[in-house]
Amino acid sequence: MGVQHSLAGAMISKFAVYILLALSAPFLFVKLGMPFLDPDEGLYATIAQEMVSRGDWVMPHANGLPYLEKPPLYFWLTSLTFGLFGPSEWATRLWSALTALGTVILTWRIGRRLNGARAGLLAGLVMATVVGNALYVRKASTDQLFVFCLTLAMYGFLRDAERADRGRARFLLFYLGVALSVLAKGFIGLFPVLIVGLGMAMVRQLSWRDLNLLRGAALFAVVAVPWHALVAWRSPTLFEFYVLDAHLLRLLNARRYVEADVPISTLAFFAASFIWAFPWSVFILARPNPDPAARARWRPVIVLWLLVVIGLFALSRFKHEYYALPAFPALAVLVGAAWASGRDIGRWLVIGLLGCGAVGLWALWAGAGLTAGQALNGLAELNAYYRILRDQKIPLPFEPRPFGVLLQGLGLVLLVGWGLATLCWALGWRRSAFASLLGTSGVITVLIFRLLDVVEPHHSVKEVAQAINAQAAPADVLVLEGSLAYSGALPFYTGRRALLVNSAVDYFSISATLPEARGVFIDASDLIRLWAEPRRVFLVARRPPGQSVVAALPAARVHELGRYGPRGLYSNR
Repeated sequence: MGVQHSLAGAMISKFAVYILLALSAPFLFVKLGMPFLDPDEGLYATIAQEMVSRGDWVMPHANGLPYLEKPPLYFWLTSLTFGLFGPSEWATRLWSALTALGTVILTWRIGRRLNGARAGLLAGLVMATVVGNALYVRKASTDQLFVFCLTLAMYGFLRDAERADRGRARFLLFYLGVALSVLAKGFIGLFPVLIVGLGMAMVRQLSWRDLNLLRGAALFAVVAVPWHALVAWRSPTLFEFYVLDAHLLRLLNARRYVEADVPISTLAFFAASFIWAFPWSVFILARPNPDPAARARWRPVIVLWLLVVIGLFALSRFKHEYYALPAFPALAVLVGAAWASGRDIGRWLVIGLLGCGAVGLWALWAGAGLTAGQALNGLAELNAYYRILRDQKIPLPFEPRPFGVLLQGLGLVLLVGWGLATLCWALGWRRSAFASLLGTSGVITVLIFRLLDVVEPHHSVKEVAQAINAQAAPADVLVLEGSLAYSGALPFYTGRRALLVNSAVDYFSISATLPEARGVFIDASDLIRLWAEPRRVFLVARRPPGQSVVAALPAARVHELGRYGPRGLYSNR
């Protein structure tokens, strides 16, 4: 009988995995090959490309300059895909998608362990279909990797909390997840330690002697310490910057080396977190049925997971709109349990219907007459780049009408999708209600894809890089006016190191003081001398010609080769 039960359980698990893979694929793996959208994306691709070409796996470089804003795990993994498949957009983003899928599977396993098979499957589906995936899975960054590593640590703890029989291997997966989290995102990778410590104090089922601390500490040290030690040995200055500036002072918004960045307010952080977890964020307070089983005793840890991540970033003076992503697996487990029980879902569907009805009607009305200023304000609450534009009084670089159409599309989706889900629930069709919200998330994902298409010409340097590659000889010089952060993919697409004229050093504030930066940062007089040389010089400028360094160059030797979005391409011959 026990064998039959085990076989049935294995079949159910295999079926659940197939469902999760089938439904996750379109949400996570579509559109990975679109051009890089700067800032940041192209920079990360450039770092991985230079890691491969230099063979330096310790010190990340971008445009030939050391870059220690982030630890190396994402760059190591991307270098691996570059080595296997060659450098490309999809090879850069692949790890965001793969780790997002891994998080879906881990969320399913956690939900199943704490709340049962049905709740686990629903939790996995929730994690796969939060609308934030439409943007952040298609962004080359460390975020999805960090979410996966943190979730791996939490799964390792929750799996072994009731498994004293695991002996020497007990909790080692937890320690491995913590170590990988530190290599993925830095010292906030220690979040699982805080969450587990609070959880143990609340549940009171384990003592510190049960945690296999010596073996766990040894595993953590073997995985996480060597890279940090090597960086400290190679450059104490950069290591100090990494520890203090990139981590501790960043949370206090008190960095010594100024970064071109604008944090989000606490209220906007809560609002953005709700939006990126939609439609499932509506059910965050829905309660599952009480469960007397031993498996449920660790449920409070999931609540603590959510509260610790959201709470600490809410208290931090520096935060971005996506900093709640590590809390989404916890939210998915809670929402999956609530939907499996059905206890509070009807109530929250009605509340959601009222909210979506109001927002949907407003979106239909506001989208019809959306102004550029209104579009900029909306984008600024969802992306740091547009907050910078707003703070610098720079107008929206797009016509507002496409954004108005997308806003109206969102309004229609909210009205129809949520209305259909509520109707299905009222008729007793619970699976159809859940499927309606999956469909709502899918349509919103398509709208976000369309939004990315709209902004791509402004944020991508691919076209101007292709124009340079078509004309440049190996000895020609590439110069970029302004910050590399906003054209970070230029070295990646051209395979050339760019000289930076009149540049805000931002990400390279510390690197600009090092010998490696000699000759990279130039001023207008340097460019004028370079422009007069026999070799060909290509200049990429984002500013209008009258406000650009182009105005300081001899007019007879300035040849405009084309405009690509906001960027002009010029040459001295």
